Amino acid sequence: MISIKVLFFGEAFQLVGKREESVEFPVETDYDEIKKTVLEKYPSLSKIESVMMLAVDQEYANPGDRFELERFTEIAVIPPLSGG
Repeated sequence: MISIKVLFFGEAFQLVGKREESVEFPVETDYDEIKKTVLEKYPSLSKIESVMMLAVDQEYANPGDRFELERFTEIAVIPPLSGG
């Protein structure tokens, strides 16, 4: 297990009440495991679960992606994007 900084943006920040926090993940993991761990630790995010996106080291992640997490890896929880 490794402690990774998780960043919360927009509505994710509002639901969690924090901009960032360290969360424990397995060193070798995948998108689904990251999402599951984040949702277990922050059940309030279930409100946006079907539309939220994850990014790992500033790159959008997709279901099926696998990762080898390192000490300075960052994970971001990104709510639905809107614009005009």
